[in-house]
Amino acid sequence: MGASATLFANTFSEDPWWWGDAPPVAYGADPPTGSDVVVVGGGYAGLSCAAELALAGRSVTVLDIRRIGEGASGRNAGLVSGRAGISKMIDLEAYVGPDRAAAILNEADEAYVHFQQLVDAHAPGAFQDRGRFVAARSKAAFRKLEKKFDEYRDSGEGSLVTLIQPGDEDRFVTTDAFHGGMAASAAGLAHPALFVDGLRRRAEAAGVSIHTGIRVTDIDSSGVGPHTITVASGSGTARGHRRIAAGDVVIATNGYTDRVAPWHRERIVPMSSTILGVERLGRERVEALLPAMTAVIDTNRVIVYARPTPDGEGILFGGRARFRPVSTATSARILHNQMLEIFPTLADVKITNAWSGLMAFTADYLPKLGVRDRVHYLLGCNGGSGVVLMPWLGRAIGRRIAGTDDPTQPLSSLAGIPYERQPLGEHTSKLVAAAGVWFGLRDRIDAIRP
Repeated sequence: MGASATLFANTFSEDPWWWGDAPPVAYGADPPTGSDVVVVGGGYAGLSCAAELALAGRSVTVLDIRRIGEGASGRNAGLVSGRAGISKMIDLEAYVGPDRAAAILNEADEAYVHFQQLVDAHAPGAFQDRGRFVAARSKAAFRKLEKKFDEYRDSGEGSLVTLIQPGDEDRFVTTDAFHGGMAASAAGLAHPALFVDGLRRRAEAAGVSIHTGIRVTDIDSSGVGPHTITVASGSGTARGHRRIAAGDVVIATNGYTDRVAPWHRERIVPMSSTILGVERLGRERVEALLPAMTAVIDTNRVIVYARPTPDGEGILFGGRARFRPVSTATSARILHNQMLEIFPTLADVKITNAWSGLMAFTADYLPKLGVRDRVHYLLGCNGGSGVVLMPWLGRAIGRRIAGTDDPTQPLSSLAGIPYERQPLGEHTSKLVAAAGVWFGLRDRIDAIRP
């Protein structure tokens, strides 16, 4: 059945489900020849940074090769949280020390509040405060969650999470695939495309000059004068080039960073993630599968997750279908089979949407921001923290450039942590497929451990 063409609805689209409510927006490809600040990348980070600068009276130009909302900011799953969205793949306290770890986690909570404030002001209806359920995929995984729960309790944060014993997970998800889990209250569901569209409208209203269909081909920051940015637009014989003089430059391209920023590209691993939308189920059937109507994320290294659509009438299911490039249709078939392992009653439901997007992973799984060769940068959402942290950190960079923050204080608790080169630089992505096989093997071993 997994390879059958009947798996896909007649209306099947490779566009994200979200775009039915907020499609990407194109702007003219004719940027000015000069600007106080040029921001490369029109997602959560770039738009937030640009708006902050424009509100402080700076002239700001945003450049993006895609339409606004066409990249990861309009493609992700909309799973949002504060501290639960950062450092989940490392022992943060062991890595940076207890004091800095506490500062990072507290800042992540501040960013979560800031995210909700942005939604209220600029994207009403783009957030549902429903918590999150982390589902143990094995008995071994549940024991790890017990340990994590004890850490929360010992740190005085036990009120934020609830340990759900095996057999009681049906409060959150109806399946035989899980063995208990942990519920987090400080989390929820976003409509990512509505959110990025709200940030776009905010930036535009502040006076930001936005331009799409623009490829940045060179950033010359030599000397002490203005930066010179060379851009190309159009294609074929209609392709045009121009130069833009900028007092400051910000790179906020995340998983779509290319060789125009080679130092940064060598320090991220772009990784694809795929999401499925299925035929309308009706609220009763959705609630039968997800009784708490919130996101369910499993504990596997090769994760899968499910969440209700914002209207409560359908389900979106996502994960790492493959760690090497494959077609969207192939990813959809793989992910559909994974979905049926969790929800076998969905065997009669066809796929209406399947899409992929690129995340950016750093060597230590933490976001990176700073300045190199006079160019500001913000990269590394690491598959889970982008919706909340990128607008917050983009604002911090905007305020620092504009001089509206306290220059005696650190830009962020995340600033200054070493930004290590990936083992093979930009070619590290070639190792991702092998890593995926290894992670999958470890998940299967965990599944049979007593």
